Amino acid sequence: MATVNLANAGTTLDTSKDGIVIVDNFQSIRGGQTLDVTGFTPSVISAGHVIIKETSTGELKPMPATISNAGGVATFGSITAGTTYTNGVYENVPLTGGTGYGAVATITVAGTVVTVVTLTSPGTGYTVADALSASNTTMGGTGTGFSIPVATIASTAGAFGALPAGHTYEGILIGSILTAKAFAGIMVRGTVNPSAMPYSATAILTALKAALPHIDFRAD
Repeated sequence: MATVNLANAGTTLDTSKDGIVIVDNFQSIRGGQTLDVTGFTPSVISAGHVIIKETSTGELKPMPATISNAGGVATFGSITAGTTYTNGVYENVPLTGGTGYGAVATITVAGTVVTVVTLTSPGTGYTVADALSASNTTMGGTGTGFSIPVATIASTAGAFGALPAGHTYEGILIGSILTAKAFAGIMVRGTVNPSAMPYSATAILTALKAALPHIDFRAD
């Protein structure tokens, strides 16, 4: 049987989106439920997360999610402008360096220095303070010294995976909770905005609606 330690040493959660995803809550499971979070790696289970039940044990669990773009670049820090670059606007420039790969940007050079870097693809696997650059062959053929640090990385995102065998859909998490303290309020009747759910539910939404007929999944 799953157990949970509810002692909280001052940890806080960002619950600002809870009221956006849970539009109406007309009925929930009485008393709340402790979730089995074995194998669930995110540190927070956000409001709107699908809750499932293992039929053989009756244990409730957060729905597995397929994570993508973990460590994608979200924002940059201050530009080190470099020198003697060829003026112009260069699109789809692959960024080099750092711990990740795949980040792409539009880079503007004016006065022979890099003046603007606009992220167009976040890549994956980066960490804060990674120093990124670009080959001058992708931005006019001259110049050296340009770099830009990763200031923040993107929140992990992805989609709800397939319903595991031997499980059924049980309800929707009402409020965000820490995975380490997974005592959950679970809605079984109400309205959910699927566009605000923590992971895309597109692939499972038809099945979810059939299994939870008293929850209205509607993006107004």
